[in-house]
Amino acid sequence: MKIIAFLGPRGTFTEEALNRLCQWQGLTVTKEATHTIEEAIEEAMTEKANYAFVPVENSLGGTVLTTMDYLAEHQNVEIVAEISMPIRHYVWGIPQASLIDLEAVYSHPQALRQCKRFLKDTLSAVKQEVTTSTAEGAYIVATAGNKKWGAIGGEAMGAQYKLIKLTDQVQDNAFNLTRFILVKPNEMIQFDASKVSGKVSLQCELDGLRPGSLWECLGIFAKRQINLVKIESRPTKGRLGDYKFFLDLQIDHNGAQIEEALAELKELATSMQLLGTYETYHVE
Repeated sequence: MKIIAFLGPRGTFTEEALNRLCQWQGLTVTKEATHTIEEAIEEAMTEKANYAFVPVENSLGGTVLTTMDYLAEHQNVEIVAEISMPIRHYVWGIPQASLIDLEAVYSHPQALRQCKRFLKDTLSAVKQEVTTSTAEGAYIVATAGNKKWGAIGGEAMGAQYKLIKLTDQVQDNAFNLTRFILVKPNEMIQFDASKVSGKVSLQCELDGLRPGSLWECLGIFAKRQINLVKIESRPTKGRLGDYKFFLDLQIDHNGAQIEEALAELKELATSMQLLGTYETYHVE
């Protein structure tokens, strides 16, 4: 049975997204929760696990820099699948709890920020307690058995710790989504031109001293009508002003055009590395 290391603890949005991905791909796996993103990926890179599953981007908070920097600094990490999932928060409590009786609510600081309006309008007198994850907040509430304590988080968290919903969704922004990737070690990552949908991801370095080098890079894809769905830069951690560019390209029955574009980019760039050709999944 395949082993997937994921950013834990159990009951987080990461595990919920992983469960959805495994369901859609028909995978039966053993899940190993880790404390950090680096630890999850290292489990896969050292073959203690077959894959790692980690967040890479949030629609409100932006790129997960820890994940991107790991991809930037290592040459053998292949993205094999992606899933985007809405982040829906609820207030949870033990079975005897009610919303009006709460005196404290526990959650990760990001979750508390994402529910700021609800907390101000509905629970202004309730103390906000910060935890290292939404799941830790649920664990504290469940183990204490205090009906005056609540936790904010998602469905998987509530189910994991056998809590009940005290509210409907409480996040301020209905368009809060997080993108997760499934990665594995691979020394020879190649573009799969046979795919008719999904994405191809890559990173490249350009000559930063030559005017127009980024414009030329983007033109390679524009002239072939290849949709560039994401571009991100990260420092090379060398000379100040030197950057690596991460590009995500949309695959839409255009494998031959993408193959041509990648060959041209390889000639233009000072370095180029493919990160994977993969399917994308979306939770409604």
